[in-house]
Amino acid sequence: MSKKVNLIVVAHPDDEILGFGATGTKLVSDGEIVQPIILCGYVDVRNHRPSDDELYQNMCAANREVSFREPILGSFPNIRMNTVPHVEIVQFIEKQIEKFQPSRIFTHHPGDLNDDHVQVSKACQAAARLYQRRSDITALQALYFMEILSSTDWAFPTTGENFIPSTFVEVGEELLDKKIKALAHYRKVMRPYPHPRSEEVLRGLAAYRGGQAGLYYAEAFQLVFQQGIA
Repeated sequence: MSKKVNLIVVAHPDDEILGFGATGTKLVSDGEIVQPIILCGYVDVRNHRPSDDELYQNMCAANREVSFREPILGSFPNIRMNTVPHVEIVQFIEKQIEKFQPSRIFTHHPGDLNDDHVQVSKACQAAARLYQRRSDITALQALYFMEILSSTDWAFPTTGENFIPSTFVEVGEELLDKKIKALAHYRKVMRPYPHPRSEEVLRGLAAYRGGQAGLYYAEAFQLVFQQGIA
C-alpha cells in the first residue's frame, strides 16, 4: 500500500513550519509523507535575507528537522504575487498535484494580511479541483487552511473571511519543541517576545488551541473540504 501524501502549499520559506510543523511531524511518524511546495522559494525582497545558498541550506535543515521531504521551490516574485496571472499560479500547483497525487492539501487562509498568502490560497483552491477534471488524479480527501503567526492573526476583521479553526491536532510538548527547533534553522525569522513569531507566542498559541479542544498543545486548521467521513 502506498503512503498517504500531504501537500503543504505555501508562499514563503518558513510558512510550512509555522503553520504545519508539529502536525506534519506527527503525520510522518504515522507513516505518511509531507511534501512542502514553496512558491516564492527565493524571497528576494525579504529584509535581512541570507544568500541563495544559505537560504536553501536553512530551508533544507528546517524541513529535515521535522522529517518533511525536500521542498519543491517556485520562482514567483515575493510580495508581488498579485502581479502574476492567476492561471500561472494555479498551473504550477496543479503540476505538483499531478506529480505527488496528494490525499490532503494544507494551504494559507484566504483572509491573511499577507497578500502572497491570499494569492496562493485562491490558486490552491482552484488547483485542488484537478481530480474532478482528470481521471488520472487521486481523489482529494481533504483541503485545510492553516494559520501563520504575524499574518493570519494580523488580518483586520473587515473581510468576513477570518480564520475559524475547526480541526485541532494534539501535538504535545515534544513535537512543539521540534517545530520551534526547526524554525531556528531559518536565520532571523524568529523574533523576541512579544512579536508573534517568538517562542513564547508559539507556545502560547499551541496551549490556547489545545485548551479549545481539551488537548495538550495543538495546532489548529480550518477544514474547507472533506470527502466522506474521517
